[in-house]
Amino acid sequence: MLVSMTGFGRGEAQVGTKTFSIEVKSVNHRYLDMNIRMPKQFLNFEESMRKLIKEQVRRGKIDVFVNYETLEGAHGEVRVDLELAKGYYEGLNAIGEHLSITHDVNTLAIGRFPDVISLETKEEDEKVIEEGINSALNQALSQLSSMRKNEGAKTETDLIDQLKEIEGSLEIIENLAPTQVEHYREKLMERIGELIQNQLDVDEERIKTEVVFFADKSNINEEIVRLKSHGEQFKKALGLQEPMGRKLDFIIQEMNREINTIASKSHSIEISNEVVLVKSALEKMREQVQNIE
Repeated sequence: MLVSMTGFGRGEAQVGTKTFSIEVKSVNHRYLDMNIRMPKQFLNFEESMRKLIKEQVRRGKIDVFVNYETLEGAHGEVRVDLELAKGYYEGLNAIGEHLSITHDVNTLAIGRFPDVISLETKEEDEKVIEEGINSALNQALSQLSSMRKNEGAKTETDLIDQLKEIEGSLEIIENLAPTQVEHYREKLMERIGELIQNQLDVDEERIKTEVVFFADKSNINEEIVRLKSHGEQFKKALGLQEPMGRKLDFIIQEMNREINTIASKSHSIEISNEVVLVKSALEKMREQVQNIE
């Protein structure tokens, strides 16, 4: 079963006074490359997140975005240091009396002094936070995996269709291959006839030797057999329950090698036309396989 490297997933979890939301986006990449963006206070959970991702994703460029919100009314508790406020008030009065300055001290002015009013935030249990992050991340990875599998299934269907087209063209090439030698012999005789205008005797043995040489040089049976074998290997690889992107890419390279050899040996327009169709299908397959895990 093929798995695409392109996908998206989102998960959300509430723990304590915080709501976590995690988005995971993946695109194709030669290896597994992870980039996690999260608030600094959660950086100590990055390693466990990477481990969790590696368990479910083998290859691709993975971008992870971690966000959180604190629930309303759970931001912290306001503390007022009345003794400190009294001290500031008495100090201001002392300054005023000493300098003979008339002043109007109010609560708003005193409240602005350092540490008179403070906000004490509630510390969250690290285990609880980790649980929330893992829960949201698992949800996101589950969605990501589902999307990647769906995309992989569509790609697999299309790859099989392309293989069928290649097999059809290969059957035509195989049927046309034996006629290349006879066509060459006929054209050779026509050319010789034109050159000597049928006035000189023709060395039949020399012609036979030339035809045999051409037959050996233009023989594409081995390439056809290997191309068929690569096609069967490709089909078997599609059914394996493991990442197959690199293997499929290698098989396509080998198929391209064989069809290029056939093209170089072919002297038939009909075969050349089918070669073009095969190469076009292989190029489509190669582009699709680049996105397979």
